[in-house]
Amino acid sequence: MSAFRRSLPLLAVSSALAAVLVTAALTPRATGAPSSDALPAAAVRTETDPELQAVQHAAERASLLQWAAASSAAQAAQAQAAAKAAAYQSSPAGQTAALRARGIPCDIYAVACVSLSRQEAWLMRGGRVVYGPVRVATGRASLPTPAGNFHVWYKVVDGWSTTYDAPMPYSVFFYEGDAFHEDPVTVRSHGCIHLSLKNAEYFYRFLDYGDLVEVRH
Repeated sequence: MSAFRRSLPLLAVSSALAAVLVTAALTPRATGAPSSDALPAAAVRTETDPELQAVQHAAERASLLQWAAASSAAQAAQAQAAAKAAAYQSSPAGQTAALRARGIPCDIYAVACVSLSRQEAWLMRGGRVVYGPVRVATGRASLPTPAGNFHVWYKVVDGWSTTYDAPMPYSVFFYEGDAFHEDPVTVRSHGCIHLSLKNAEYFYRFLDYGDLVEVRH
């Protein structure tokens, strides 16, 4: 028997074994993950699936609507806060607070304002300072200028103090014998409010009967 004939059975066995191995490789294992053909249709979803895209779009829209609502609410709150701030600033309380922040101790209704602690005075109209601050000299410790709200009740250009027998040019009386008038601002008074000549004349011409004078500590 020739060598070729003796090798034929071995070739047949090898071919059969190779066929078995190829078949096993191409056939899914029973214990492994099922192929896509074996899964239900609802379980197979891809990014191009219309239903999946619809769900994703709905979620994105809901998120955008939620963000827009939150942004709108924040803007509305900011607008409301700004409106409240503007209303307060234009109110008597807000305008008075603005005066206090500037060191002016009176409210917006004062026409003449005097600070005893700072020895200064202002003329005002409608809550706005129109003149001042100017330096003043108020009453000494034994005869202090009273603090409070007063009104102009008398004016005289050539005033004269009968109590102290002294001139009181450009007198504007606001409390009994106490008045704004010209006198040295380096000397404390007996209760009046001393002004320089220029300022005394300005106060005299600006203030009128009934005007509110506020004297504050």
